[in-house]
Amino acid sequence: MNNTDEESDLEEFKEILPKDITVAIFCALSYESVAIKYNLDEEFECHPKAIGPRKYVYSFGRIGEHKVVIARPYQMGPVKAAQCAATVSQQFPNVRFALMVGIGAGIPRLPKCDIRLGDIAVSIPRDNHPGVLVYDFGKYESGGTFVLKGSLNKPPSILISADGSLEEDEMMNRSPLKRILKNITKQPGYVQPNSGDILFDETFHHVNKGNDCSGCEASSEKKVVPRAERDRKPGQPVVHRGLILSGSGVVKNPEDRDRLRQGHDDAVCFEMEAAGIMDEIPCLVVRGICDYADTHKQDEWHHYAAASAAAYSKALLLKVYGQDVEETRSMKEMMDKLEKKIDRTSNDVHNLKQEANDTKEGLILEWLTRFDYAPQQSDFLGRQQSGTGQWLLKSTEFQTWLNNSKQTLFCPGIPGVGKTILTAIVIDNLTTQFQNDSNIGIAYLYCNFRRHNEQKADDLLASLLKQLSQEKPSLPDSVKDLYDRHKAKRTLPSFNDISIALQSVTALYSRVFIIVDALDECRTSNGCLTKFLSELFNLQKRQGVNILATSRFIPKIVDHFKGTVSLEIHASRKDIERYLEGHMKQLPSFVQQNGQLQEEIKTGISEAVDGMFLLAQIYLNSLDDKCTPKAIRSALKNFQKQSPGSGENKKVQVLAHAYEQVMERINGQKPGFKDLAMRVLSWITCTKRPLNTVELQHALAVEAGDHELDEENFTQVEDMVSVCAGLVAVDKESNIIRLVHYTTQKYFEQTWTTWFPDAQTDITKICVTYLSFDTFGTGFCSTDGEFEAQLELNPLYDYAARNWGHHAHAVSTVMEQWTRVELLIQNLLENEKNVSAASQAMMASKSFPSYSQEVPRQMTGVHIAAYFGLVGTTMGLLKNGYNPGLRDSYVQTPLWWAADMGHEAVVKLLLEKGAELESKDPYYGQTPLSLAAERA
Repeated sequence: MNNTDEESDLEEFKEILPKDITVAIFCALSYESVAIKYNLDEEFECHPKAIGPRKYVYSFGRIGEHKVVIARPYQMGPVKAAQCAATVSQQFPNVRFALMVGIGAGIPRLPKCDIRLGDIAVSIPRDNHPGVLVYDFGKYESGGTFVLKGSLNKPPSILISADGSLEEDEMMNRSPLKRILKNITKQPGYVQPNSGDILFDETFHHVNKGNDCSGCEASSEKKVVPRAERDRKPGQPVVHRGLILSGSGVVKNPEDRDRLRQGHDDAVCFEMEAAGIMDEIPCLVVRGICDYADTHKQDEWHHYAAASAAAYSKALLLKVYGQDVEETRSMKEMMDKLEKKIDRTSNDVHNLKQEANDTKEGLILEWLTRFDYAPQQSDFLGRQQSGTGQWLLKSTEFQTWLNNSKQTLFCPGIPGVGKTILTAIVIDNLTTQFQNDSNIGIAYLYCNFRRHNEQKADDLLASLLKQLSQEKPSLPDSVKDLYDRHKAKRTLPSFNDISIALQSVTALYSRVFIIVDALDECRTSNGCLTKFLSELFNLQKRQGVNILATSRFIPKIVDHFKGTVSLEIHASRKDIERYLEGHMKQLPSFVQQNGQLQEEIKTGISEAVDGMFLLAQIYLNSLDDKCTPKAIRSALKNFQKQSPGSGENKKVQVLAHAYEQVMERINGQKPGFKDLAMRVLSWITCTKRPLNTVELQHALAVEAGDHELDEENFTQVEDMVSVCAGLVAVDKESNIIRLVHYTTQKYFEQTWTTWFPDAQTDITKICVTYLSFDTFGTGFCSTDGEFEAQLELNPLYDYAARNWGHHAHAVSTVMEQWTRVELLIQNLLENEKNVSAASQAMMASKSFPSYSQEVPRQMTGVHIAAYFGLVGTTMGLLKNGYNPGLRDSYVQTPLWWAADMGHEAVVKLLLEKGAELESKDPYYGQTPLSLAAERA
């Protein structure tokens, strides 16, 4: 780019609109902004509308995929920078984030931080700071110590991730920084200075002779701090990531430098504008080091330092893709949200207090239960065909239940008739009808046999308590008291505790409706279902609540509802025809053009399915590969022959036959599609809990032996769904990918060894490979924030850590399959760092504050093998020299874990190898023997 004749160049510039600008770059000085302009791949003209009295002069251009505005405050300092940032955010409403680029004063701390002139400082957050702190905002404590206070916003995650990618490039010696900097330093005035880079002792001040430090060098050679030669050529600056201290004054003596950074060992730089921008626009600060915040003059380094910062900013932006920027929230959206929030409150003080109160109440509700049924309600309601289900709402039974207190309505039905969708319709009807009546309480549950671990009796009751509590303007005192009682002891509430609180909260309403779907999928072990229903009826007896429940015709469940009003759920022919009509567009185009054929399809399927929505869906999906009207009509005749007729068993058999036919269609696909379908179905069928789409994408992308995830191996969600021929659905709100129905899961549970016999082996291999990735080689995360980041960056981490051993346990019973995973498992469990990372995710529970830190540390591979009951693996580790008496940080041995989890074979093995039976854990005084006795 040639900037020597701006007037002639401007004639060739492309004009863009303010809305096209997505990135802002702020510079305080002219030579800083010029360095940025030397980076531009293309220059633009733009004419933003002036806002207010401040009219800034901007430059515009493109760097990579981003259209940028380069802005300069009138003067240096945080106030002027804040004014400039606020104006930019108004004039360019689609700016997503900003870079603050320019020069700064380095903070050397040998040997930890050997920062040099021309190096680059970047405001990357660490555990104890957000990346930028205000250095002139704090307080003096006893002893004269100055402590920084306050906090600014963190840089946007998209820029932190881009910096992480650049750091990886640096480690692999392929960073573009040197190349970009070389292009800038070709320009007049930006070449690297020939004068030496000298660091003087902090006790030595500048000798006032001339504009350089030649006098300092001559008079005090002993005051020069010796530093080792760098093993890199000139023009290769080092990037220092850490804390940048920002304020309104220039730091120009070493005493102030060391005082202000005290307590912040990772502070790398001082500067003067970032404090004004960080809270106005999401921003990353980039500073080229031009001096050492001391009294010595290094003016000749200013231009080159600005060039270094500019080069880094371009390298960073080239790591950010335009699509990623589009997905971030625009400044306009952020400001609109802020304005709406301000409009809802009468004064700022009240708003802050309320926000703090809301945060505490949110923590209490999260402590009660993390499970939220609202996304499921939204998903199910979204699947409703408009106009269906009205027969239920208009029925005498429902109207009686609706208009009278202390009523129970039991709604049984055979599989596939739409009980869950009708439940969603009922809930939506209630919430719409009573949305303006704060005296009416509504709570609901969707039971799911895949979530038995999250739906024990106390979990279900806690969900009802949470929903009824959060409908109140403020959290009821009974719930706050419940939390306060257990908070100090770090315990969870008992079933009785929850019951008492639920009685109290229910009494705050004039009427309460409780709706429970799919009781047949509720956990029955340990009397869970009986205990839960007994408590519901007890609540009805004391508080007069109304209960509506759906279920299949399970005798034990039906017995619970003897003497109550019953209304059998069925899909009316009219509703099925509405459904078919609404989904006719998924069929080939020749069907769309043939109204008569569409009527035949509606009539043929609705007659054949005998009131089963699910069967209608399967039949309709099976027509999408038919190429002629004759083929359609032939399929309709086959449907009639397979009509389910009466009786639940007969209808279940017809569903199973329909699933067989779908699997034959899947097997008939091209090999690649068939393989993908089988892997998707095997994961969804055999995992221990439902997975979301991102988790499954990661699972499918991993290949045994990988050391890191290859994102080019990701499968699109649409492809996962399409190859499964209608057997798989994605819940839009929760992003859970699942089988379309309970009966689909039951079918595969009975037939998975036929369709995908290696499923457990393959899942074990993938989970163990994932946990063996190099990214987990850093070991135990030292803070909740670091752990949360690890979870976010590695979506399969949580599932793999908690469940790999359960899958491995299933594989261990088949020797032929076990030999395919044994070595992978052994290698993982002998890697101390990866074991530490896996054990943290395996044990972390959000029921407590600092949840990722309050788990056992120093767990070894033997502890984990014993925890999962892996006899062969435990034996192999012991043969390799592992001590069976090793204790974790909770002083618990592998024997303790094996006994606690009820793994008798591992207990026996460890005892044979000399493990101590009577060793107590110091917290509860339990021994492996007492744990085994509890299990007996």
